[in-house]
Amino acid sequence: MAAPRRKACVECRQQKIRCDVEQHKTPHDPCTRCQKMGLECRILPTSTRNLRQTKAEMRRELEDLKWNMRHGAESSHMMATPTSHTDSIDAPHYSPPAPGPGSYSNTSARTEESVSMSPHQSGGSGPPTGPRTDPHTHPAILPRALEGYAVDAKRIEDCFTLYFRDYHEMLPILDPSLSPNEFYDTSPFLFWSIIVTGSRRYTEDPTILDKTSQLITPLAFSSMALRSTPIPVIQGLLILCTWRLPTNSMYKDMTHVLCGAAVHLATQIGLHVAGVGQDFARMPIKKDQDQAVFRAKLWMQCVIASISCAEGIPPLVIAESFFEGDEREREDVLARIPEDLQFLHKLHIILLRAMSAMVKTNLQSPDCDVGVLRSLISIFDSQLQGLASSSPSEMDTFQLNCARIHVLSFHFFASPSSPVGPDMESLGRLFSLCISTLGTATTLCQNTNFITQCPSFVDRTMTLTGFAILRLVRSPLAQHLSLTAGEQAFFQAVQFSKNMSLQNNDLGARAAAILMNLWSSNKVFRRRDGHVEPLGLRLRTRLSMSVSFDMFWYWREEFGNLSNPYNGEDTNTSVQSKSATQPATPHLEHPIPHLPPPDPTTSTAQSQSTLDPSLSSVPKLPPPMDTMSMQPIPTSTIPAMNFPGTWEMGDYSVPTMIDQFPDYDWATSFDFNVNGEWPNPALAMPPENVGYAPMNFG
Repeated sequence: MAAPRRKACVECRQQKIRCDVEQHKTPHDPCTRCQKMGLECRILPTSTRNLRQTKAEMRRELEDLKWNMRHGAESSHMMATPTSHTDSIDAPHYSPPAPGPGSYSNTSARTEESVSMSPHQSGGSGPPTGPRTDPHTHPAILPRALEGYAVDAKRIEDCFTLYFRDYHEMLPILDPSLSPNEFYDTSPFLFWSIIVTGSRRYTEDPTILDKTSQLITPLAFSSMALRSTPIPVIQGLLILCTWRLPTNSMYKDMTHVLCGAAVHLATQIGLHVAGVGQDFARMPIKKDQDQAVFRAKLWMQCVIASISCAEGIPPLVIAESFFEGDEREREDVLARIPEDLQFLHKLHIILLRAMSAMVKTNLQSPDCDVGVLRSLISIFDSQLQGLASSSPSEMDTFQLNCARIHVLSFHFFASPSSPVGPDMESLGRLFSLCISTLGTATTLCQNTNFITQCPSFVDRTMTLTGFAILRLVRSPLAQHLSLTAGEQAFFQAVQFSKNMSLQNNDLGARAAAILMNLWSSNKVFRRRDGHVEPLGLRLRTRLSMSVSFDMFWYWREEFGNLSNPYNGEDTNTSVQSKSATQPATPHLEHPIPHLPPPDPTTSTAQSQSTLDPSLSSVPKLPPPMDTMSMQPIPTSTIPAMNFPGTWEMGDYSVPTMIDQFPDYDWATSFDFNVNGEWPNPALAMPPENVGYAPMNFG
């Protein structure tokens, strides 16, 4: 048996020298050194070595102190603006809530990997599991502040209630039983993501959306840099990607960046692999089926968000490697994943494969292989239709039809001047699908709260649908289509964009104005040589969204008085084009007036039968659009707008290089004048555009 370890006296321990004290003797004799130097020889029975603080511990302690100071300042600020919930609380005596597990102010010495990968940790990779909030057992909701902007307890509670009532069903990745205080302790970024989304339709205080939407993006980047709570950060990013932050310019939209960050954070902790992520952890992790199911659900949502928000940009996601690993474990996990989530995942995987396959057909060239392109469209559209029978709900079927519209829109890439000519049967099928999808969207908005919880993917798809209808009713194919049904559906697309608008002059309001301008135009689709080509695309590198981007260029050319680079204008007009494509744009003081509803006398039967049965037997194309009578909507029925104020060119500063490329991010970043004076005479109102001010995509 080994002898017990000797313990040195205090003096020898401090000098780190050998001590010969007889510690088991009571009282013990002084050691030789203390006796020689006349020192008091003491032995502390509970003495232990104090380890130095590691650099990580010191950093965490510093973050904790900063958090306490910031929270104290916020509490003092709350005292100046008391509310009904906080009148009885003395703000200066607030004490910061204890940091929850996984919080960025946590001072525990666990490694980042163990925090993020340990199961059943709130803020780790497991689902947050907490008791249901009870006002009798849980403390009152605390007011919070973000970069000096304070939100009181009542409004926090209202925003959380709205989020879990209207939005949670569409993206069920959070635990509704947790209180706002618990969400904040887990991750301030996740907390404010819920606030900014829940306040989208919060009429009692619209300033919450205005302020928090501007402040939450920097918070997102700082939260990603901490790397201590990846799961709550991923959840917050998915919320912001599903319901985009309102903006008056797509140039300032950060959705693609945030979505990419969510996917990369997810792959870094192994969400794309079945199981609990043991291969991506530094500590042993106990196998837990609930943990594995939660991780699988979250990864599926990452895949869906990455594909749905990539409008005209190839999605960069490892979707095909989903659930690599043990087959039996994968099957066990899939058996516990909700049916609607599996359906949406399959739907977006097909859409991803379709986009990837279309790119390989040389879409950039008008001389692309039309036969191969149409075969691919038919294959992927058939795959999507094959999913329809397994659709769990009407909402899932609606999103399936949205994906089909994106696939069928690739028919516009087939040049009308090709030897085989346009595929009239397929274009007629697209026309019918657009009308039925817009009808379903209108019904959902009337009977449910769909307009509130509508994801951004559907919003952009409805705009694409309106542009597709406009192209088809102005094409030679129009004589075989129900123009009345097409007009009704087009107005439904305009109204849908207006309903999606959250702020004055945001993208929803502007999309509605563009649709109306182009519908009333007699010059749209007219090329430089005078011929009209509604079925052709000049912009061909943005996948299915090329249809929308190309329409923006038509709008710029007519209503912005700008030269169109796709028409081969002379180079001496490039200076004017560059100066007008800056994203600094005028502002719209008043919202766009409501459009008159479609004619109620339109028969339902006519709307349903939009494709003439004789279409398949048409031997040749009908006359061009010039010989057809397309009656635009009279602009006199729309009240004119007054635009006081002037346009300040310094609102936005964009590198000149951006102007050389047509991009949806800046193509829709136009504004209306507010003072009736335009700084550039070239941007004056065209005579045909009565009641509307010119806009600038830039």
